[in-house]
Amino acid sequence: MVFFIFYFLLILLYNNDGDNMDILISIKPEYTKLIEQNIKKYEFRTYLIKDIKTMYVYESNTSKLKYIMEIDKIIEYPETIEDNEINKLYNIGEYKYAYHIDHLYKLVKPITLTELKSKYKVYAPQKYTLLDNHKDLLSRLKKEDKIKIY
Repeated sequence: MVFFIFYFLLILLYNNDGDNMDILISIKPEYTKLIEQNIKKYEFRTYLIKDIKTMYVYESNTSKLKYIMEIDKIIEYPETIEDNEINKLYNIGEYKYAYHIDHLYKLVKPITLTELKSKYKVYAPQKYTLLDNHKDLLSRLKKEDKIKIY
């Protein structure tokens, strides 16, 4: 019995990075452009991703992993955010969660979908991909050269 409790605690410690969850999400280029220009300051989703700190962004039409977004807070509808054309769908309840983008980085050398598939067995995310399950890719991303946009 003691062995099972110890084993369970080890699994929890190994799999729990606390507030450092990293995910890969897909965003269309028209939105990544607005994010890069600091016009779109939130990423909207219908689902909650607890403990999220970093979103790695796969740009869908270009088929490349290009950006790193650091998230500092999550706003839940019906709490509203700055009222403008970009945020209106969130403010009327179309999306339930607004992830505030605190910092944005752009990879100097984006990673293509072909490389993601062949080297890391990672495919274009439909919802999101937990990168804790792809530690080799996550390790590479943390070492990659990047440009701080803001």
